[in-house]
This record gives sequence, C-alpha cells and structure tokens, in this order.
Amino acid sequence: MLQLKDDISVLQTWLNKAQNQASQLQKQLRKHEQKVSQLTKNIKQNQHASQQSSQRMEKLQTQASHLQDGLADQEQQLANQLKRQYQQGQNPAGNLLLNLNNPASLARNMAYYQYLNQASAEQMDAYRQTLETLAQVQQQQADLSLSLQLKAEQLKLQTSQLQQTKQKLAHNLSQLKNQQVSKAQRLSTAKVDQQQAQELLDQIQIAIAKANIKVAHQPFIDAKGHLPWPLKGTVLNRFGVTQSNYPLSQQGWLISAKEGTDVVAVHGGQVVFSDWLKGYGLVIILDHGDDFLSLYGQNQALYLSVGDPVSAQQLIASSGKSGGNAQTGLYFSLRKQGQPLNPKHWLQ
Repeated sequence: MLQLKDDISVLQTWLNKAQNQASQLQKQLRKHEQKVSQLTKNIKQNQHASQQSSQRMEKLQTQASHLQDGLADQEQQLANQLKRQYQQGQNPAGNLLLNLNNPASLARNMAYYQYLNQASAEQMDAYRQTLETLAQVQQQQADLSLSLQLKAEQLKLQTSQLQQTKQKLAHNLSQLKNQQVSKAQRLSTAKVDQQQAQELLDQIQIAIAKANIKVAHQPFIDAKGHLPWPLKGTVLNRFGVTQSNYPLSQQGWLISAKEGTDVVAVHGGQVVFSDWLKGYGLVIILDHGDDFLSLYGQNQALYLSVGDPVSAQQLIASSGKSGGNAQTGLYFSLRKQGQPLNPKHWLQ
C-alpha cells in the first residue's frame, strides 16, 4: 500500500509539472476547481457531523427526561420514607427497649426500625446517583449544544467561501470561453489532453502491478452487464465516436446530471487517483483488480483519497463540469489494461 501511494505521488508530481505548462487561465481553473472540491467536501463532512450530533442530542434529551421522571418518583418515595421515620420517631428505639413485657412485639418493632433506616439509606444513595447521572447528561448536552453552534458558524463560513470561490471560477470560465478557439484547435487540444490522460492511466497500471495489491471483491468480469450506474442520467454521446461538442468523451460516456448529484462506485475496489486532470477536471480512478479500472471525471467534488478502499455503490464524488467543460454531468470510462471498454456492455 505504501509503495502504491509513493508511486502515485511520483505520478502526481510529474502530472503537476506537465500541467504547469498550461496557460495561466488553465492554472487558475485548476486552483479554483480544487478549492471548490475541498470546500464542498468540508461542508458535506460538517453537515454529516452536525446530523450525528443532533441525533445524539435527541438521545440525551430523552435520557434526561427519563432521569427527571425517575427523580420525581424517588423524591416521592423519600418523602414517604421520612414520614414513616417521623412516625416511628414518636416511639424511638430507647422506648421500645423499656417495653420488655412483650418480647415478640419488641423484636418486630426493632426489625421494622432497622428496616426503615436501611431503606432510607438505600433510597438516598439511589437518589444521589440519579442526581449525578443527570448532572453528567446535562453537561454533555451543554457541550454538544456548543459544538453544534460552532459547527453552524463554521458551515456558514464554508458556504460563504464556497460561493466566493464559485464566483471566481465563473469569471475564470468566462475568460476561457471568450478566447476564440476554432473547432480544429479544440479537437487538437482534446487530443493532447487525451494522450496525457492515457499516459497517466498506463503509469497507474504499472504502479498497481508493482504494488501487487489484491482487491478483495467479486471479480469485475463476473459483474459484466450487471454493474450499477454511477449516477442516473442521459448518455449524451456515442462510445468510440469523436464529437466536437464532447471531444474527450469518445472513450467513455458523458452522462448528464445536475451539479452536485451523488456519484457512486460501480464496483468495489481501491482509489488509485484523486486529483485534477486537464480537460477532465476533478477525476477519481478506482482499481477493481485484474487490470480493470473505472474513471469518473469532471466532478464538482472528490470525497476520497488515494489508498481508500471502496465498496460497490459507495459515494465517491459529486457531479459537475470541472475542467472547463460546458455540460454538467459525469464523464465515465471503463478500462482493461488501459484500453477503453464500452460501458453499454457492462452497466445494467
């Protein structure tokens, strides 16, 4: 695992150097889209943590309510006990000992007197324990309430930062769009981006083989024709056909979807790449074993890192149009030893 992470790190260093040769606008695009991804991930984690804290708060509230009900019952029992002790006090133990003409009555009265004292002590202990438990629960409620308040403030700040970054990104995209690029130039650029992506995939394949990692899941080949879709949407292109509107999508499918739609893994595996790639935007690549890879591109946010294990249909990203793409959705591609496979034959 460490070997794989080291090799992927070397690949990312190479990729960073290659992509630093891009135009200033492309560099800004990468920077803004990576920040949007990180902020979106942080917000999602914050929302999940807040949800868990709220659920914990509800449980504490229920526990506190039960404890308060228990205290009321114990207070009533103590009041009744004190009343009996007061009544018994009208005939204290010293007076009972003077009544020696009825030994049986004396024994009963002495036993009852001892029982009252023992019962009172036990009830007081139980009452004290309930008070202590209630105090602990109320302290936990106060701490959790403060934590929720801080999370809410943090979420507000993160949301504001996300909006500002999206505005910068929109301005960046507008500048890129204003560059008058011919159809031929667009296809030429796409070809270069495609070659860079293919080189990355080839090197990832080598790193996986070198690490000799076995992905403990159902063999990918056995799932052919039964894989779940990475998200619900309409396929906008034809596999294997170059289209000027979607010049990078012929080696996979461009699936339309609203920005922020959940993207899930089509099969269990392991993350071998999670970063920005020119032309493809924010990309996550999963290794499924036996030289099979699945690639998910132009995402708005990536939720996993290199080395993370993945289960089938686990949330891995959210869709978008990163990479300077015009169409919101997901670029999805399947590979066997680096060669593209038609998703039509694999997805259910």
